[in-house]
Amino acid sequence: MDEKSQRFDEESERAIGQLVGSEIQTLLSESCDITVGDSVLEVMSVSIPIGARKFIVIESDWADTPKDWLDYHLLSVRVANAPRGIYYNHKPPKNTGNYRMDHLSVRLGAVARVASIEVLEASEQGVAESVVYDAGLVITRADGLKFAIVRADSILGALNIAHVPSDIGELTRGLVVRARYGA
Repeated sequence: MDEKSQRFDEESERAIGQLVGSEIQTLLSESCDITVGDSVLEVMSVSIPIGARKFIVIESDWADTPKDWLDYHLLSVRVANAPRGIYYNHKPPKNTGNYRMDHLSVRLGAVARVASIEVLEASEQGVAESVVYDAGLVITRADGLKFAIVRADSILGALNIAHVPSDIGELTRGLVVRARYGA
């Protein structure tokens, strides 16, 4: 049986390492799909401000295995000097902000340090091949706030964001912790 493995690349691993210990307050995305009555958000990317002109950008894409057509996702985490797809002015004019108000902004409460990050792994088994891949992150802040950013089960290459414990449990069901960063 052939096995395909899709892990974070070295640049993603370094970016995840940089996020641990960073003080964060907000998640940004250029777009969002929200279902009434559901607290899980579906976005195409997540940008996390971690300093002046410094963002962690998380994105997803997908592919299929060649024989059994098993879907798998290709997550990437990068350090960037601007959020993905969002207007950003690092030196805004007086009485204005860094961003236009044309994007999703998820406020996480008071600023708090990222204490730990868990990398979640998914696996699929076919007849002739299998695939194992990094499917998401669970981020825990020093104040106890926990949220998950996990691949959406679709071919859009979207990500789901959950902050309610029951939603995190639902999104991460069947995934296993492959690696831990921080405490």
